[in-house]
Amino acid sequence: MSRPHTASRTSGLLVLALLSAAAHATEPCQTIHGRAHLYGGDGQLRIWHIGTHHEFEPDRSSWQLVLSWLNAGVTEPQRATLAEPASAVYLFGDFDLCPSQPFRKGAVQPASFLRVRHKHYTAVP
Repeated sequence: MSRPHTASRTSGLLVLALLSAAAHATEPCQTIHGRAHLYGGDGQLRIWHIGTHHEFEPDRSSWQLVLSWLNAGVTEPQRATLAEPASAVYLFGDFDLCPSQPFRKGAVQPASFLRVRHKHYTAVP
């Protein structure tokens, strides 16, 4: 009796795993024009999809990345006077993201953020 080749078995398992992941994928990755903001009072980090009533929240894998984008727009006077300097700015831009849960109307959707292009910062009034 001959045994199946280990590499063939491994590649077969890999294909099954990829097909399974694709079957459970919630939504495709996308680019949105949005506004990121850290709400200092309660620590919520949200990216509003401009033109909609929908918001995204960075998942654990990209929370610090999005926070670093906000911190990059903070001025020195804001850093010196605020407990949470990142809450002093809005970041507008084109965000590349991959939702990690299905869309639900009225719910904040977690997503993995990959990058932001065309960054524009404004101070929170």
